[in-house]
Amino acid sequence: MAKLRKNRLFKALSLALTLVIFAGIFAGCGKEVEEETTTTTVPPTTQAPTTEPYLTGNINPLTGEANYPEALLKNRPVLISVENHKDARPQWGITDADIVWEMEAEGGITRMLLMFADASRIPEQVGPTRSARHYFVELVEGFDAIFVHFGGSPQAYTQLDNRGTDHIDGMKDSGAFARDTSRNVSSEHRAYTTGEKVMNAIENKGFRTTLEDDYLNPFKFNSVAKKLKDGDCTQLKVAFSSYATYTYNYSAEDNLYYSTLNGNSFNDSDGNQQSFTNIILCYSDKTSLNDAKNRISFDLSEGNGVYVSNGTYQEITWEKGDYSDMMKFYDADGNELALNTGRTYIGIVASSQESACTIS
Repeated sequence: MAKLRKNRLFKALSLALTLVIFAGIFAGCGKEVEEETTTTTVPPTTQAPTTEPYLTGNINPLTGEANYPEALLKNRPVLISVENHKDARPQWGITDADIVWEMEAEGGITRMLLMFADASRIPEQVGPTRSARHYFVELVEGFDAIFVHFGGSPQAYTQLDNRGTDHIDGMKDSGAFARDTSRNVSSEHRAYTTGEKVMNAIENKGFRTTLEDDYLNPFKFNSVAKKLKDGDCTQLKVAFSSYATYTYNYSAEDNLYYSTLNGNSFNDSDGNQQSFTNIILCYSDKTSLNDAKNRISFDLSEGNGVYVSNGTYQEITWEKGDYSDMMKFYDADGNELALNTGRTYIGIVASSQESACTIS
């Protein structure tokens, strides 16, 4: 036992001596190790600043494009009802609008609402202008916009009167419109307006020109163009009806989707093909009003849809809520949708036609 205790004591002393020797070695090297650590650490101030995800400042509130005049930032937008009957083609101004809304009027024939961020951006000829529908009025009010149309359904006039919507009507404000004499079609397909005429009508009617605060900045825009998460989309088919079926073909050269209608290039009166950076489809329940004109209605409260941009797509939802609420778009996680910078097409498509709208 005494021999075992002596061996343990010897081992303990040896271990202690070893530790003392190593401690001295590391103490002597401490300065060198500290210097190596200091020279390899990257100071926080050298890291690249984080890029803001969304554009701010003087941007067009409907396209996100930079260098938008500061004086126009809070001005009310204008929506102009333009028909898409075959006798109305080629239309004026359809490649100039910041946003093009489109939906069925009746009989499968669609109608467009050309949306301009400010009346001063309206070109010298827009049309053929055509009549209002009550769900057009609901979209207009959701952006605190001024509405330009030529006539309207009884339901539209009821809404315009009851809600006091600021509007310019070709049936009552003839000075804001003219008729093109170069086309050999009936007169209802020849009416048009101009930016100057709209601005004069706004002034003469004393409309408020400044947006209410709740309607400022209606869209978010990505600071850098993004790919969408659900897959590739180089071609989108949008089937409103047998009368109006669009195909949008993607060009990787300029990141635009070019429009064909019923198999033909969809061009404006100057021969420019309609194209967009963003396409949004909103599927909505359509119902019949059961009147002699076969008029219809759309439920604009909420629904699902798809967003297409940059050669890709993603599933979305949309929501409007009450009559004067702004229409909003959301991704699958419930976050407000951010668009890529550029012009946008928004189609309100009957839910019954969803299966006929395809992505490839």
